[in-house]
This record gives sequence, C-alpha cells and structure tokens, in this order.
Amino acid sequence: MPERAFQDLGELLTKALMTGDFGLYCSIFNLPIAITTKEGVSYKLADEVALREDFDLYVAIINLHGVTDVYLQVLGFDHVEPGKIWVRLKTHILVRANLLVEPFATQMLLQQGTDGWRIAEIESSEGHVNWTLGRAVVSPAGRFQAKEAED
Repeated sequence: MPERAFQDLGELLTKALMTGDFGLYCSIFNLPIAITTKEGVSYKLADEVALREDFDLYVAIINLHGVTDVYLQVLGFDHVEPGKIWVRLKTHILVRANLLVEPFATQMLLQQGTDGWRIAEIESSEGHVNWTLGRAVVSPAGRFQAKEAED
C-alpha cells in the first residue's frame, strides 16, 4: 500500500537528514531524480555523486539553523498509474518545537520497483529549493527569501 510506504519513506528521509546518513538517504530514491518547483527552478540529480552533493548542502543548511525535525504532513494521494503515485504534503521544518519557516507545499512522486517504493521526483517551493542550495535565507518573519547580492 503506497500510503504506508510513504509513511516509512518520510520517516527514513527525515532520519537520514537529521543524522547525516547518506546511505540511508540514497536508499529511498530512484535515480535520476528531478527536483522541481512550480515557479521554474528545477534540476536533475543523475547519479549518486550528484545526490551526495545535494544531500551535503541540505544537511549543512539544516545543521546551520539547528533544525531538529522535518514533519511531512500528508494532505492526499493522487494515483498516476499502477506503480506511481503523487503524495501531496505540507512540509514543516522545526527547530525544537518551533517552526523555522512557514509550512509549505511539497509533492513527491513515488514509484514502485522490485525492491519497494522509492521517491522518483520532488516538487517543492522555490524558496525551499534555493535555501537547500544555499541561495536563499530564512527571514526573521519565517519566510524563505533570496540572498542579497554581495558587492
């Protein structure tokens, strides 16, 4: 059942990010994986080297901010075809019991393979994607915003 599979994947995703466990992180993705936004920012992670670079950036930024949890609130499931399902989420990034940023919409495409369900694509907010890549900051109001141009 994909709903249960996502619960497991979501927990593994959070655990991998919070502990810096790349092996665990790698085990939940189908490569290549597309990272997209509705606003236009997108890129593909073609192999483990690219996934590792992306993972290291993400772990560094969450450690910098003292993130202690990422809660993925499931809003619904959209079946695409047999073996593929979109999971609609609201992502909550927490520092202890406090939100670091306002919760934001995320979608993940799950794909079933011979070894179970894996994440095949992620669509997130442009601010979140830019933040994980070090191109955005968190404002005092708890919103992602582009970094100021450095002179």
